[in-house]
Amino acid sequence: MRGLTLLLTLWSGHAIAQIDYTLRVDLPAKSVRVSVRLETSESVQEVRIPAWCPGFYFIQKYQGKMFDVTATDANGARLTVRKKDDRGWIVENPEKGAIRFNYRVLGDDGGLGFFNVSVRNHAAFVNGPAGFVYFPNRMTEPHRLTVELPPNWQVATSMPSAGSNRYESSDYDEFIDHPIQLGQFERRRFMVGETPFEAVFVTMGGRVNTNIEAEVQRLEALSKPAIDFFRQVPFSRYLYIIHLDPGSFDGGLEHRASCVINTANSEPLMIDELLAHEFFHAWNVKQIRPKVLGPFDYTQPVRTANLWFAEGVTDYYAYITTYRSGLQSEEWLLENLVFKIAELQNSRVRLQKTLEEVCKGTWETGGFGDGDLSYYTKGLIAGFVFDANIRHASQGKKSLDDVMRLLFSKHRLPKPGFDEDNLRAVMSEVAGTDLSGLYDTMIRTTKEVPYEGLSRIGLRLVSPGAQFASLGFKQREGFVTEVGPELTRAGLRERDRITMLNGVTLDANNRFDTLKLGDEFEITVARRTEKHSFKGKVKMETAQGFRLERDPFAPLEAQYRLRQWLERPSPMSRQ
Repeated sequence: MRGLTLLLTLWSGHAIAQIDYTLRVDLPAKSVRVSVRLETSESVQEVRIPAWCPGFYFIQKYQGKMFDVTATDANGARLTVRKKDDRGWIVENPEKGAIRFNYRVLGDDGGLGFFNVSVRNHAAFVNGPAGFVYFPNRMTEPHRLTVELPPNWQVATSMPSAGSNRYESSDYDEFIDHPIQLGQFERRRFMVGETPFEAVFVTMGGRVNTNIEAEVQRLEALSKPAIDFFRQVPFSRYLYIIHLDPGSFDGGLEHRASCVINTANSEPLMIDELLAHEFFHAWNVKQIRPKVLGPFDYTQPVRTANLWFAEGVTDYYAYITTYRSGLQSEEWLLENLVFKIAELQNSRVRLQKTLEEVCKGTWETGGFGDGDLSYYTKGLIAGFVFDANIRHASQGKKSLDDVMRLLFSKHRLPKPGFDEDNLRAVMSEVAGTDLSGLYDTMIRTTKEVPYEGLSRIGLRLVSPGAQFASLGFKQREGFVTEVGPELTRAGLRERDRITMLNGVTLDANNRFDTLKLGDEFEITVARRTEKHSFKGKVKMETAQGFRLERDPFAPLEAQYRLRQWLERPSPMSRQ
């Protein structure tokens, strides 16, 4: 059996200086061969492999997968290569002419690949930091990529096209931020507005168990809210790489104009919020970012206190934009948010370490948080509480959406990222009032999150064992959504439309805010052509678990803020 060969050649846009990467897939050896040619070099040329992958804040040992490291001059003569340190080499080239740096990378990443390099008989995957060395004195040069494919193999990458099987990137940071999927896989193209998208589905055995067309329709719906939200697209096209075998990691990783998702080959995939999270990163993290996160220092941990915003607030918007897509309901949104609240409140570390401390120390604690405190989870909740307080302080004129858009306008590439303390000031700037105390409480202390802010947008959070006033049923916009046992026995049903309270016709607002504990009331409901009346009493109930719900007694202003928060485009406007 003859091995397949893949060639990738990369040129800089300079007329003299030139960097060419060649990548060959060695199927029998389950590895890739990489050769990098510099047209000119230093007499003592440093070469390095990254210590980490942007998007995952944890030191990787990419050098442990590299072997057969050699170098030659323009005539093919061997040059001396010596180790500088664990991740660096020195090539001695007295003539300062062209050199070729050669090495191999083991393609044994689990599943179909994620953080590293994977080589299978039918597919290969290259995560840029794991596959490509860099030259510290040449990182800002533009690059061009040409791909030569073997028969029956395809290539998928988000790198901007420069012609048939040719791509270009502006520098090393961009080059390694476009993962490369190769081999045999299913691909679908679609448009969201005027922006082209592509999705590729790669399997271990060749069979896709899910309904691809249905999943692509969901991708289209999930992609639209973020584009509408920011009103600008920071990429010329976007690529979803979906690996239908999780291997050692089930999840997603964002890139500049693409993301990689590892999930089970199931029907359906059920990864809406994961996809929305990684897609939202195309703005938040890849464009809106702490200053230390780009240009990157690949030699060591890069610490920022703002990973809660990079990941946690992105997670908040994953749920918000999934809801806004119309694919999920209000109940789904509130259930997921209260689950995150319960997760945080059950954390012990939340009372021991601040959110900033957890963000800075994540390099030593696994890349997601510290113990049972995740900066994804507390960051999500912080974003939620900020959103509620900004909406209240600005009388509904501003929200966390405006914070995101302001940051995007100020810091999108190629502008520098934001300073470490900048978020604190921006929250207050958008709200039109000083939110520094709220910021410090949630981000810089171990005090409990001030959840009372959620009541300002008409939501009620109840802790397990706490008592709360209840009408005996729930309602949304005048329709009964859930009925307790007493009124169920009386005949009240879900989807009944409430028309009157105590003989007074109800308008679009919830007038139950006029009731208080112990009050008796009578509601009239319309059910098809019938009218029914039911009597009830405001009573105390005990919560069995965390509850996040519409507050039936919320004042009119809070009800209005709730409708704003839950507002989403109509089905017509999403077409």
